[in-house]
Amino acid sequence: MVVDDVAGSSRPSEVDRLIADLESPDPIRRDASVARLRVLGPRAFARLARFIDSSSTSSARALAISALDGLEDPHAVEIAFAALGAADIETIVAALNVLRSWVPREAGTRLLEAITAIAVDRARDARVRVAALDALSDLPDDLVRPIRDQAPPPEAGGPPPDNPVAARDWVEAHGERATLATLHDAIKLFRDAESRAETSGERAEWLRARAVAHHLLASRGSRLALYDARETFSAAKDPLPAGFVETMVRLGDASCLEPLARAWSATHDAGWRAQLSEAARRIVTRSRLGGRNAVVKGIRANFAGFI
Repeated sequence: MVVDDVAGSSRPSEVDRLIADLESPDPIRRDASVARLRVLGPRAFARLARFIDSSSTSSARALAISALDGLEDPHAVEIAFAALGAADIETIVAALNVLRSWVPREAGTRLLEAITAIAVDRARDARVRVAALDALSDLPDDLVRPIRDQAPPPEAGGPPPDNPVAARDWVEAHGERATLATLHDAIKLFRDAESRAETSGERAEWLRARAVAHHLLASRGSRLALYDARETFSAAKDPLPAGFVETMVRLGDASCLEPLARAWSATHDAGWRAQLSEAARRIVTRSRLGGRNAVVKGIRANFAGFI
């Protein structure tokens, strides 16, 4: 149950004004409204829930859901979960973004089951399916991999599957306008082609194409293929193309530190080792992982000199 605003306070009128600002044509005003609603937190939940369930524009309702992001209150989960039943794409995607941080922490499997059903539903819009997979990206890879494998096949009109140079050119030319689903499917396609390549030169070209796709996903803040980057670093014996490091710098979390450390310990290339250490330090700083963090302590014990 969502707790309503405190009776007799001045907050309800402020919440009403902020919610009205979500439909303002002024983007600065809209952003300020979202930020203030986050500060108000539970005091705004009841009115936010009613607004999200209203007939207002989908963009405004999506902004209202985004005001729940990062709030450590179970009521925020309930509001976002209810929004998964919306009819429009923007609202569902916003709800999935909010639920991502809660999925690994839930005691049961309600969120996991609901989001998995969305991810594998071929009748869903690709943007919704991608957001669902992204919402599961903080779970262990062995749990999410079967879900990714069941997801619908690549969209038509993607990069060519048989020429790595042409594939990379396609991603560089069209990647900024491509959907996140297309870029994720491209990474899977490139990785499969890389594993089948008969020469080291061909494998290297597919790896470069994959790095470009990773860079574009990371530049758009999508963690959809972070699992692939982690696995690539874990197995790396030589320096990887820049797109992989950029992905870690932008999106990496505690789960990425050991893969980076393994790549660091597998090479004697001083420049490459410096890049990996710097990427790890950026992750530690951004994620606020102190020296007492179990992952950091383990890395320092097993990979002395890395961070």
